[in-house]
Amino acid sequence: MRVRVRLFARYREATGQERLDVDVPEGGTVEAVSKGLILRHLALARYRAYALFAVGHDYVEPDHRLAPDDELCLFPPVSGGRGAS
Repeated sequence: MRVRVRLFARYREATGQERLDVDVPEGGTVEAVSKGLILRHLALARYRAYALFAVGHDYVEPDHRLAPDDELCLFPPVSGGRGAS
């Protein structure tokens, strides 16, 4: 089955792409897609432990099973400024 992967921030910079179409076996998980991307783009490995994943408008865990035509979004770790004082 095919899923679309949207890449944000550091993921986009590391791959040079904003979107990818990825073939995944039936019952494939978010983690399987993540590992496959890391194998193709080793620079992504350092962000994996802190990555956030979303399918549609919902955050999901790495063991979430994907369905055909899902859109998986990968968000790398972010840091921000200080809160208002």
